[in-house]
Amino acid sequence: MKIEKVNSDFINKTYLDRLNDRTASNQTGFTGSIPQSVIEKEINKRNPKVLKGINRLRNNIGEFQDICINATGTGLLAPIFIKYNPLSKTDEDTRTYSAWRQPVSAVLAILTQGLITIPVVTMIKNMANNGYLNEECNLTPFRDKKFIGKLMKKMHPEANKQDLDKYVTDYLKSNNGDLQSTIQSLKQDNTVYYTVRNLFDKSSKTNEHPKTKRVKINSKRYTQLLNTTVDDMIKNEKKQLDRCEKEKLTKRLARSEYYRTNSQDALNLLNDMKSKINSTDDMSSIKKQLKSQLKKLKSSKANQHLIDMLSETIVLSSAGKDKMIDKVNKMEGHVNKHMNKSPEEVKQAVQKSVAERIEAHKSAISFLEKVKDAVKDGKTVSQIEDMFNKEIKEYHDKAVKLNFEDTTSRIKDKIFSKEVASKLKRLTEKHIEGVKRVSTLIAALAVLPVSCSLLNWVYPRFMDAVFPNLSSKKHNNESKELVDKATRNSEVK
Repeated sequence: MKIEKVNSDFINKTYLDRLNDRTASNQTGFTGSIPQSVIEKEINKRNPKVLKGINRLRNNIGEFQDICINATGTGLLAPIFIKYNPLSKTDEDTRTYSAWRQPVSAVLAILTQGLITIPVVTMIKNMANNGYLNEECNLTPFRDKKFIGKLMKKMHPEANKQDLDKYVTDYLKSNNGDLQSTIQSLKQDNTVYYTVRNLFDKSSKTNEHPKTKRVKINSKRYTQLLNTTVDDMIKNEKKQLDRCEKEKLTKRLARSEYYRTNSQDALNLLNDMKSKINSTDDMSSIKKQLKSQLKKLKSSKANQHLIDMLSETIVLSSAGKDKMIDKVNKMEGHVNKHMNKSPEEVKQAVQKSVAERIEAHKSAISFLEKVKDAVKDGKTVSQIEDMFNKEIKEYHDKAVKLNFEDTTSRIKDKIFSKEVASKLKRLTEKHIEGVKRVSTLIAALAVLPVSCSLLNWVYPRFMDAVFPNLSSKKHNNESKELVDKATRNSEVK
């Protein structure tokens, strides 16, 4: 089939003409279908320690961290503004005395308001993992590895770290942990099972185990979960389609033109990369070798496309060795395809490739819209997964018939039951995070009167012990002397 025919099938002439007018001088590399989470993870690894710490704090911020941050700001910054306030009419000793109240207040805030949040958060986590909270905050369908580790340690106190790791692995393999049991129940029973425990069960006050029961997810919430999962998948495809229509052609043209004019340099780099990747199964060693090579390319001011080719492969190290090899082989295939071709031939080939990718996204979106209808009609997860398998085959057959370069459907690696289970877990964790926020805030507010009373008691004694010259006793004595002097002057008159 001619390229023009393929192009006219999937992108109209107006759109194609607009793309043709774009310049191919953009030097930015493209990453293909590398998952965003993988990219973010790799970028964070390359950040300085300070930025890594900020990212870690951002991802784990909670009420306790909020209190610590506010207390640190209060203790370090407020005293400076109080002591060196040019608008204040009080003397320097008074300002210094007042300034020291802030760090003392900050320490007490962490000790009282801050530390009370730790047992509250721990309690909420344990209740969520054991089924004491409501369905929206119940983690029993997918207990995480960390919780299972604590559970195994409690069950096997004599075990060493190696044995505990084995117990955790066996537990997960038995479909009782992580997402496995949820995926299985979605496929087999078209539902999610929760373990529910009654917090006020009388048996919990005895040596007996609290009574538990196994319940299914609320039907209305379950339907909403399926719809939300499909909506997110459609949203992601539309985002990728928009990027493909607006950016991909320009970047592909620039990279492909480099392949055409510098094919030997590109092949030399790819062969070197492949050799390093295949030299060992140790991912840390592979990354170290490739990063060293990247450093040399940058120091030698190599072409930006070579730097991007290497960077894009290093990013995939988080996804595993096979993904890195696939990436190198794919780039090598593009080099061989475009070498010894004319600029016009390269341009037409890239246009055809991008047109195919656009069609793949549109086909996926159209199919996912059908999935939404299937959910509405009451189709089970198992039946929807059969729809996925059928669509993957039909798209492959169509792509082969139309002579597509890539005959892989966009949904090929999507397992619907896993998508649903993952979405439910994220939603549950989000609800739990909200409960933790509210609970710790209430706890902090409840202990606030204690903090204030403690501050009023501790602060003057701290100043008397550490800074006697600035203590309130000195100021009180000075005030008394001034009063006595004024009284004597009055009597003389």
